[in-house]
Amino acid sequence: MKRISVPLVFLAAVTAMNLGSTQATPLQNGNFDTGDFTGWSGALSYSDNSYNTVDVNVSPDGDSHFSISNVPNQTFTNSATISNDNYYWIAMLFQDFTLEPLQGPGYTMDITFWAKWDPTDSTYDEVSAQLQDTGYTDPVDLLDGISTADLLNGTWVTRDITDFARTWGGQDVELLFSVTDWDWSTPDSLVLDNISLNQHAPAPVPEPATIFLLGSGLGGIALARRKKES
Repeated sequence: MKRISVPLVFLAAVTAMNLGSTQATPLQNGNFDTGDFTGWSGALSYSDNSYNTVDVNVSPDGDSHFSISNVPNQTFTNSATISNDNYYWIAMLFQDFTLEPLQGPGYTMDITFWAKWDPTDSTYDEVSAQLQDTGYTDPVDLLDGISTADLLNGTWVTRDITDFARTWGGQDVELLFSVTDWDWSTPDSLVLDNISLNQHAPAPVPEPATIFLLGSGLGGIALARRKKES
């Protein structure tokens, strides 16, 4: 499986067309429970061996490359599907939003989502998921370490993005998913659901009195053992 072999500069050019002057909002509609693509944008690339692209209406009734449906054998509903074809060889779904700052020292952040990839040939075709700043200088490959077999079966993905959040928290960032065809056999598709950003508080530090009592207790056990041995 190829991962993000499409030049990053191309993806930047595609998604930059959708960046306006208005302030982005927090991540919207990550579970697609609205039954549509509210908050999301899409783009398709021509199949003329170039990187020409067009913006598309990602309403379920607006373009056949983007749809909302239920996934068999899953408890969640209203999953998003993006797909390509022999003409539009790359299909992209993305959202620009403001990344929440870390809430304090020691906090961590991760991104979680469910994904299922359905290519015609997993050797030649490509799927990607990345989080990046809007200057496209610091992309995070969200599928790093996820096996092809897991993606083909459908899998939960959890990726730690604490370092990214330390740098870009409070700023506008972009979440981008894409499917790319390289073998002229289509469609290839990617199903997504339950996309969320999660912060985790640091483990509580024991109070000094607790540490003292714990130390005293261990010391008492050791003393009792020495007395018993003597």
